[in-house]
Amino acid sequence: MAAKTSGLKELFRLTFTAPVTWICGEANSQHAIRWVSLGLSDTQPGDLLLINASELNSQVIQQAQENKLAALLLLGAAPLPENIDPGDLVIAAVDEHVPDLRSLQRTMLTILINQRTALMERGVRIRSQLSQLEAEGRGLEGLTKAMTEISGCGTLIQDKRGRILAHHPSSTLSTIWTDILEQLGDLGSLPDRLLDRKLAVSQEKVLTQTIPGGLERLIAPLIVGEMARGYLSMVGLQGELDDLDYLVIEQGSPVCAMEMARNKAIREAEKRLKGDLLTALLQDNLSPRDVRLWVQTMGLDLEQAHVALRFAWEGLAPPSRRRLETMINGEIARLGLQVIVSSLGSEVICFCQVPPDKKRPEPALILGQAVLNQAAQEHPNTQARCGIGFPVSSLEEWRISLRQAGQSLEMARRLREEKPLYYADLSVYRLLFQLEHSPELIAFQQETLGKLLTHEGAGELIHTLEAFFEHNGNLSQAAEALFIHRNTLLYRLERISSLTNLDLEMPENRLAIQLALRIYHMIGKYT
Repeated sequence: MAAKTSGLKELFRLTFTAPVTWICGEANSQHAIRWVSLGLSDTQPGDLLLINASELNSQVIQQAQENKLAALLLLGAAPLPENIDPGDLVIAAVDEHVPDLRSLQRTMLTILINQRTALMERGVRIRSQLSQLEAEGRGLEGLTKAMTEISGCGTLIQDKRGRILAHHPSSTLSTIWTDILEQLGDLGSLPDRLLDRKLAVSQEKVLTQTIPGGLERLIAPLIVGEMARGYLSMVGLQGELDDLDYLVIEQGSPVCAMEMARNKAIREAEKRLKGDLLTALLQDNLSPRDVRLWVQTMGLDLEQAHVALRFAWEGLAPPSRRRLETMINGEIARLGLQVIVSSLGSEVICFCQVPPDKKRPEPALILGQAVLNQAAQEHPNTQARCGIGFPVSSLEEWRISLRQAGQSLEMARRLREEKPLYYADLSVYRLLFQLEHSPELIAFQQETLGKLLTHEGAGELIHTLEAFFEHNGNLSQAAEALFIHRNTLLYRLERISSLTNLDLEMPENRLAIQLALRIYHMIGKYT
C-alpha cells in the first residue's frame, strides 16, 4: 500500500516532543519519506530506518546508502563513524523515551498514512501539556516558553493595547528578537481585521502576517467574554511555518486566554481589597494595628512614603470613570509601581509608594504623566486632569495628602493644566485657594486689574504681562517670546501702566499685579 508522502522534518515535529538532533544532512530535512522501517533488509529507496544509537556503524551507513534510504533516526546519542561520507543520507538522533522501536514505527506510520488524525492527536497532547502548565501557575511566561520549545518559533503575548506581557525567542531569532519585539509592540502592528476587539471574535482563529525582514507570524486573538483581551503571536522565518506551528497557536490561544482571565479575576479581587482598605482608612474605621496588618497584606512597605493622586475627566460628555480607572491600573502594571486604587465620586484616587528620602515623588509624577498621556491618546477630544499631594510617612497623614491632591486637581482644572499638578508647585495658589471666597481677595483683584480686565484688548495685554513676568522683566526676552518688536512691547507696557495706574518699575507694584493675575487665573481664565 502506497503511503502519502510527508517531509522528514514535519514527521519528526509531529512525532516527538523532545528536540531532534541533526547529525548530518539537515539541508535535506524536507525530503519526502515513503515508509518507516526497522531492518535494513526490509528497506526500499526513500525509507526512514529506525535503529538504536548503539547499533550505528560504518556498515549500516554504507548499506543505507546502497539501498538509497532517505534517513536514519537514532534512538539515543552516537557519534558519526570516522572516515565515512554520508552523502545525501540524513542522520538524526532523538533522546526521548519510547516503549520500543516497533511502537515508534506504528506511530510514525500513522502520521504518514493519516496526517490529519495525527495532527488532532498531537493537538490534544499540546493542549494537555499547556493546560497542565497553566494549572501549575507557570503563568504567561511559562506558556510562551513551552510553545517556543514545541514549535521552534519565537512566541509573544500582548494585551489589548498591544503591550507585550510575555515573550520567548527561538534560537533562530534570538539575535534579532529585541528588534522584533520593538516592531510588534503596539496595536499598529496588528492585522486590520483584529483591531476591532469585538469583531476579532468572528475572524479566523489564526491569521498569517508577513513581517519585514523575511519573517512571518501567526497571530490569534485571545478571547475572553466574547471580546479579544489580547493577542498570541508565533514568529518564524518566512515560508517555514508549518502545520505544527498552526497547531500550537490554535491550542495555545485558549489556554493563554484562560490564564489572562484568571489573572484579571485576581487583579480585580486585589483592587477591591485595596479599595476597601483605602475607604476604611480614610473614614477612620480601623484601629492602627488593623490598618498596618491590612497594608502589609496588600504588599505596601510602611518604611516607604506614600503620596495621594487624584484623577478626573473634564468635559460635558467624558468617558466613564471605569475607563479612567482601567487606564490607571494599566500604567501601574506597566511601570511596576506599588499603588492602591479606589474611586471617590467621579474621581479615581491612588496612593503611590515612593522613596522617603526624595524631595519630589518622582514615581507618582511619572504615573500621573503616563496616565494623562494614555488618556490623550485614547480620548483626544477629552481632557483628563491629575492632582498630586505631598508624600507622607505615616498612615495617619494619608488624609492630608489626599486633601492636597484634591486642591491640586481643582487648580489643574482652573488653570487648564495638561500635566500633573504637584501640590508643592502651586506656590502662592496654595494661599489664594484658602482665601478664594474672601471679599477682600476679589476686591484686591478688582482694584489692581479691574480697568485692564474690562479693556477691549484685555487678553493680549494680560498675555503680555505674563511673558514680561515670566522673563523677570527682561524686555528683549519677553518680546522674543511674544514674537513682537521691543518697541511694541514697550507700548503695551505703557498702556498697562495707564489702565492700572501702576508703575511697573516699582517692585511692590509688580508683586501686586502678579498676585492679581493669579487670583484672576484661579477664579476664571480669560478667553
